[in-house]
Amino acid sequence: MIREPRTAVFLRHAASAEQAAYSAPDRGASLLGVIAKTCRAAADVYASDPTLDGCPAGRERDLDLVEELCRQIRSLIRSAVSGRGAARWPVEDRWVEAEALTGRLPVILGRARAVARTDHDTPDGSREISRLWLAAASTQIRAAGEQLQAAIRRAGRLPHPAPEVAELADLAERVIEHADKLEADRG
Repeated sequence: MIREPRTAVFLRHAASAEQAAYSAPDRGASLLGVIAKTCRAAADVYASDPTLDGCPAGRERDLDLVEELCRQIRSLIRSAVSGRGAARWPVEDRWVEAEALTGRLPVILGRARAVARTDHDTPDGSREISRLWLAAASTQIRAAGEQLQAAIRRAGRLPHPAPEVAELADLAERVIEHADKLEADRG
């Protein structure tokens, strides 16, 4: 199954919010307008740094949060407009909650913009992102080194092991050392 690019997801959310604004009361239309603007800006962040999409280092967390908050705000607007259960949760409280969440969007989007690497296609930028991804995978890299050690352990116990055992043992040790350095960099 092919996953839809995040730029397209955010642009679809923006278009949906704009469409919903036409039938919403003024208060809701205003919030939906902010959602649409924020989603277009989030799509721009992904477009400026495509390495964020599915980033193993978690650099896209703030964009995930933007998407989730936009979903919650839309749900609150629908709930406020319907007015169902107003005795348990007053409609005004729903609007206040939607407005409060909407107020958080610019700050979170700003953090997402700060994480984006517009130099992702330059040698230095690409190398730095590569290091981040390796650091994020340090646990799996260490496991690969340990798995290699385990695979050769029995062959190494023989009185006269094949020369490849020493070579592979050295390689496994270097892989584990790299994993340790990456883990330290991840901090």
